[in-house]
Amino acid sequence: MMKQFSAVLIFLILVLASCQSEKKEEKPSKSKELTAQTIVDKAIEFSGTDAYKNSKISFDFRDFHLESEATCNGFKFSRKKNDTLDVLHNSDFKRSVSGNDIKVADSTAFKFSESINSVFYFMQLPMRLNDGAVIKELKESQTFGDQSYHVVEVKFKKEGGGVDHEDVYMYWFNKDNFAMDYLAYKFKVNDGGVRFRAAKNPQLINDVRFLDYDNYRPESKDTSLESLLKLYSEDKLIKVSEILKTNIEVNRLKLDC
Repeated sequence: MMKQFSAVLIFLILVLASCQSEKKEEKPSKSKELTAQTIVDKAIEFSGTDAYKNSKISFDFRDFHLESEATCNGFKFSRKKNDTLDVLHNSDFKRSVSGNDIKVADSTAFKFSESINSVFYFMQLPMRLNDGAVIKELKESQTFGDQSYHVVEVKFKKEGGGVDHEDVYMYWFNKDNFAMDYLAYKFKVNDGGVRFRAAKNPQLINDVRFLDYDNYRPESKDTSLESLLKLYSEDKLIKVSEILKTNIEVNRLKLDC
């Protein structure tokens, strides 16, 4: 009996040792590795910007009062200056002055629509990085001082990507909390150029995180997006403007879609 017990004990010890050896040799599951998509999802969760999908959000920007209203058929954007009200719902642009509808040329309507879309696109980041036309790619991490960043490059499909589908964007997400601390983009309109934005003045209003920005450009339009954080850290970018929002309000809506 003693010999049989010893044999069983030795067998069990060998099995346990084999299992532990296999565990040591196991590689981390790829499903646990961060991808561009998981980083963006975590950034959206941190920012609370998914709330745009069921909220009416208003704010003042420069000389305009702007509103984003979620509907069952996309967002309705509006901006008002004095007695002039512009409303953009999907691709339908309307202008009124003192409550009276004003007919505008197609080229003018397109120009105004792009201007309105641009303001709200940046306002709704990072939520908009899950739009259907977005192509995300994880780039090599970067650091600024003691802070490390996930770097995500964004391009756009031609179909659904709008008139600026050839533009390229880059986002720097804080590795500690997935905050979107910096962004940059390379654009082609108006002879092209590059811009870099540094987020500041974070405000949490009704669980939505809002940001202001310092807006910069490099000396050369050929500057790569990847190099901009380093140039910013070395104070080698030229400040163009400040992007400030005031009187922000967030009101949740009950949509019955």
